Amino acid sequence: RRASAWACVLGSAGRAEDARRFDFGGDEAGGVGEAGGDERDDPRGRRRSGGAEEKSGHPRQALFLAQLPNLPPASVRLQAAAHSGVLRHGDRTPISRGVGTAMNVDHDRELWESLLPSEDDARSWDSQNPVVPKEISSKPYDLGRAPYGQLTRQGASECVDIGKDLRKRYIDDMEFLPKTFDLDKMKIRSTNLRRTQQTAQNLLLGLYPPESRPSGEKESQIPIKTMPIEDETLIPNAGGKCERCAKLTGELALAARGMTFVKKAEREMMRGLGYPPGGVRWAQAREVMTCYLLQNRTLPNGLTADDVDRMGEVNSVIWGAQYNDMDVGRLATGRIFMEVYEDMETAIDDCEDCNKISIYAGHDSTLVPILCSLGVFDDTWPPYASNIVLELAEDSKGKHHVRVMYNNADTLITDGFWNEYEDFWNYMGFYMTTDEQWREECKQEGDHLGLPKNWPPKDVSGLTDTIRGN
Repeated sequence: RRASAWACVLGSAGRAEDARRFDFGGDEAGGVGEAGGDERDDPRGRRRSGGAEEKSGHPRQALFLAQLPNLPPASVRLQAAAHSGVLRHGDRTPISRGVGTAMNVDHDRELWESLLPSEDDARSWDSQNPVVPKEISSKPYDLGRAPYGQLTRQGASECVDIGKDLRKRYIDDMEFLPKTFDLDKMKIRSTNLRRTQQTAQNLLLGLYPPESRPSGEKESQIPIKTMPIEDETLIPNAGGKCERCAKLTGELALAARGMTFVKKAEREMMRGLGYPPGGVRWAQAREVMTCYLLQNRTLPNGLTADDVDRMGEVNSVIWGAQYNDMDVGRLATGRIFMEVYEDMETAIDDCEDCNKISIYAGHDSTLVPILCSLGVFDDTWPPYASNIVLELAEDSKGKHHVRVMYNNADTLITDGFWNEYEDFWNYMGFYMTTDEQWREECKQEGDHLGLPKNWPPKDVSGLTDTIRGN
């Protein structure tokens, strides 16, 4: 039978269990999206977490190691696949230059430089998988910031391994993708930062290694597309173009910082982090100290790995408060979901003219809003090189189904792990927006939550993450 696969969103999250059940009709719900805290009704009939004041522990922010889920049942086979959303880059160096008064990252500049790929490796990646158009990709947002915020050799290796796992699943085991790539069946996109460009490049080297490619420089290349910041959809409110989104996320973040759980963490950790009262920058502290922790470096002022976990929990609560808001979620993810939907529709209507695989290399700041819109964000901050996969399949009766996997574990969305196609998109329909709709909604008044007229303030760095914090 025909079937389609849409591997949607490679991103950043924790180690996952192997997928379990794959029969249509699903299984009992369990463990997905149970973040705790107050609940509020969702217009689509589900319950949404409003953020927890008391948080339970979560797995250490270890690197995600790809594990192949089981194959679909014999009654279906995949017809079109796409990784849509975010392959969060692999291991990287710190973005911020410090943490309060507790750490000065510049003091360890030689360490970070020693972790980067060689110039020869970087040139080879650019040659085999060039990022286009050149006039944009040659001026990434992080130009001149090395060695900070850069993919490490370890991060590149992680991405190659994920590509190898995709090759095993979709080429060797399922014979779904061709052994030699077909550019007409692929869509590869990256945000315009070097760490995400190189993430996509290395994943492709695992999916289609040099020995599997045609001879000839141009014939062997798989191009990766990028776009200007003002058109970017893989970063929520990229370039700050949507004033309404900025206002809403600002107020929601401010309210979240008033939660008992967050205030308690701030009281107990601000001195160790070197921030003044009310001024803890959780995203900055988390991202820098995670980098140090993964290099087995001692943290300052007696801070421990458990403290870094706690920073991730606080960061997750603040982001969950922002992006579990349905208006914010629609503004942040609506255009991505529309792109996924349109690709699925093309796959169903004419699979000869569809992308069999689409890969989007982005950030945790893309993945968290998407998880919130799906209703499965569990207030656990996603670490490096994680993924969400959407597979579209057709069963023996000609009905289409969508499966969502988060770090290769099935994720319960509607009534089962395989969701009927129409039910899934009815469920997600609120979040889908065209570019024109998004622009119009961004013009709407954003102060219906009681925002002051002068909101947002000039400096919101302490309230929300920016692209530099992901």
